[in-house]
Amino acid sequence: MKRRLFKISILAGVILTAGCQTTGNTADSLYNQYRGKPNNKAYAIGTNNVAGAAWGAKSTTEAIKLAKKTCDNSGGINCNVTEVNGSALTNESIGQTVNNFNIVSQGITYKPNLKVASTGFFINKSYILTTSDVVESCSKINYERSGRLLETTVVRVDRTNNIAVLKSLEPNINSATISSNKQTKQGERTYTYGYDLSNRENSKTPTYQGKITDGIISSASGKYNDVRFMTTTNEVNSGNVGGPVMAENGDVIGIITNIGKESIKSSMFSIFLNELNIKYQVTKNKASVSPAKIAEKSHDFSVPLVCLNEA
Repeated sequence: MKRRLFKISILAGVILTAGCQTTGNTADSLYNQYRGKPNNKAYAIGTNNVAGAAWGAKSTTEAIKLAKKTCDNSGGINCNVTEVNGSALTNESIGQTVNNFNIVSQGITYKPNLKVASTGFFINKSYILTTSDVVESCSKINYERSGRLLETTVVRVDRTNNIAVLKSLEPNINSATISSNKQTKQGERTYTYGYDLSNRENSKTPTYQGKITDGIISSASGKYNDVRFMTTTNEVNSGNVGGPVMAENGDVIGIITNIGKESIKSSMFSIFLNELNIKYQVTKNKASVSPAKIAEKSHDFSVPLVCLNEA
């Protein structure tokens, strides 16, 4: 009888151990274990890349609690459950977040703020233009390329005109051509390019989908007849802010400054760049190009910006 009870106690101990797992090796190896387990399971990860997982729980609610608890007990900071039974949670589900990855730069840990969406574009191989509003919302700005986060440093901010220039620590082959026109004409066709967050599931790096829209210049000035700005009819969202506005020949004629479809004119940010002695390309070519070609070029010189704040 004692021998039978001894066997049962060992089996119970094994079941309890299997149902609640901490970071044995790395967060990635634990995640791979979690993905291979049956239902009633959950996976949690902290901003410092410490993870915890649970499987074999009596319910999904219990699995969620166990996963978060094991992550906390393993030394996880701000642990959040990101998946339950193989499906990623969204912010709307139970208030948890996806993409709990962290970035370490010069000994400082940063966490992305995915609520701040914006775009920037290269005006030469090293410098990126965007809006000052975006820069001031973040401790640090990176940008995404092919699943990688690449670093930038802030060079100068012009709050009055809502312009900022960043320097990429990695060069980009393609850059925009800036319009040499000194006058904005109402009714001219325009194109905008910006990025929407496209994947928040099972991803340590946010991924983005570029989007082009067309329209016209509806007003050659902004609010209160402010001639620094122009207004277009292009469909834009928060991901377009900081992104380029192009003419039919593909030249950049403005930067989207807000979702109200206002853009600061190229004649204004050209002055800004000239004062900083930052070179950019200007062409006198006026020939129209196809929207497909504009989209292709815009994708090559535009980048989605990732807002980082200290964790």
